[in-house]
Amino acid sequence: MKITIIGGGNMGGAMAKGMAAGKIVPASDIYVTTQSEASAQKLHETTPQIHTGTDNRQAVKGADLIILAIKPWLLEGVIEEIKAELDYTHQAIASVVAGVDFEALQRMLDNGSGIRPTLFRIIPNTAISIGESVTFIAAEGADAAQIDLLKRIFDELGLTLVIPEAMMPAGTSLASCGIAFALRYMRDAMQGGVELGFTPQEARQIVMQTVRGALEMLVHNDTMPQTEIDKVTTPGGITLKGLSAMDEAGFTAAVKAGLFKSR
Repeated sequence: MKITIIGGGNMGGAMAKGMAAGKIVPASDIYVTTQSEASAQKLHETTPQIHTGTDNRQAVKGADLIILAIKPWLLEGVIEEIKAELDYTHQAIASVVAGVDFEALQRMLDNGSGIRPTLFRIIPNTAISIGESVTFIAAEGADAAQIDLLKRIFDELGLTLVIPEAMMPAGTSLASCGIAFALRYMRDAMQGGVELGFTPQEARQIVMQTVRGALEMLVHNDTMPQTEIDKVTTPGGITLKGLSAMDEAGFTAAVKAGLFKSR
């Protein structure tokens, strides 16, 4: 299975490296294009098993799956560049471009043949660079085997969920934007730790281990957060007072506002 990733930036490069380290797709069957020879060479140096270059039209020839991992404003131009080389009878197209739906992709990819390509939309988050992404996949025109294969490929890079396209904005908010939201809590907690008297490095270590411990408790005990919260909130205790102060300051409302605003 040949996979071509057009766009070897942070997301495309991370996907290529993760796939190359996996067991499903041989690294030698992964092709990545970048905008410059320097970028291609840099990516090749970090992952020499994969093929890199700058010729998009050449790279898509013979590919079974073409992943578009480029900026939204470049998408239409890149599709126009490669469209004549595509064969929709056996090539599937996947887009990592947020906010561009299947209808828009079909319109851009229309080559006049009357054949509609098999399409996927893929939304990972930045933790894909370390194999810990939450990745959402939506499909149009794909059969069960194609969907299962793509899911298995991305399962090697974290947790993968296959969802309807209508849920992609919600997934983007909860996981792609959500990783920044989680880090924002950690940042503010670290700053608070410094104000409480710890050094910046100490506050960083404390918050990171506290968050790691909270996550591991949920995994180990197979519980929801409120169950673990209840274990440390005795009536009149300081934890309960702290949680109440957070609620009064709008913590829960702020979290939900961020999620709904970023859909």
